[in-house]
Amino acid sequence: MTAERGRRMRIVDYAGRAIGAVSGAGVAVLWMLGMWVPDTGLELTGINFVVGMLMALFALFAAIASVRGHAVVLVVLFVASFLPVGLALIGADHWLAWIGRLNVGYLVAAALIRLGRRRASPATEAAAAPQSEPSE
Repeated sequence: MTAERGRRMRIVDYAGRAIGAVSGAGVAVLWMLGMWVPDTGLELTGINFVVGMLMALFALFAAIASVRGHAVVLVVLFVASFLPVGLALIGADHWLAWIGRLNVGYLVAAALIRLGRRRASPATEAAAAPQSEPSE
């Protein structure tokens, strides 16, 4: 029963990593599309272009953090990217609304990764830890 529970929690952890990676990659592609393709309907100039580059960089960091399983980094990136920009874009009647929707994926991924790690059985964690021999 413990092995079955550990397997299920590992699946939850991997699902969180996949959701975070797809969300981060999708947001990065959408920001790059908005910045570099002239017919997207979005005109970024000056400081808006810098903010767009920063948001694309945050999205790449989120994809990397989710693959590596860093839930805390995903929460920080969610706050840094969703609250200033994603919240404003989520209600837009434009394809840019997907940026805000995919930003929420960071938070979902962080919760799943944290849940998958937290619910892991202590016996498997203790077995995975390296054992040191006592010195005499």
